[in-house]
Amino acid sequence: MVANLVLQYPDWQSGKIRLLATTKNVTALRAFKAAVLEEAKLNLIGCDDEVLHIEYEEELHKLERLLDAVIPGEPERGHNGK
Repeated sequence: MVANLVLQYPDWQSGKIRLLATTKNVTALRAFKAAVLEEAKLNLIGCDDEVLHIEYEEELHKLERLLDAVIPGEPERGHNGK
């Protein structure tokens, strides 16, 4: 299963969320995955509160498992680098 990446925008006037665009592009999905995991790691690193640190750590592990399940990893290279 491969996920769709969706760009949404809030319509404050109607109280709805507007769908602006969607893609299944694997490069875009991988970039999104990397950005989300990087933000989660930064939250963990920058947290001085012991209780919140546990929460952020659990969230990071959950995100890693979820995103690994729906966004394919980098293709493996053969022995000749291709």
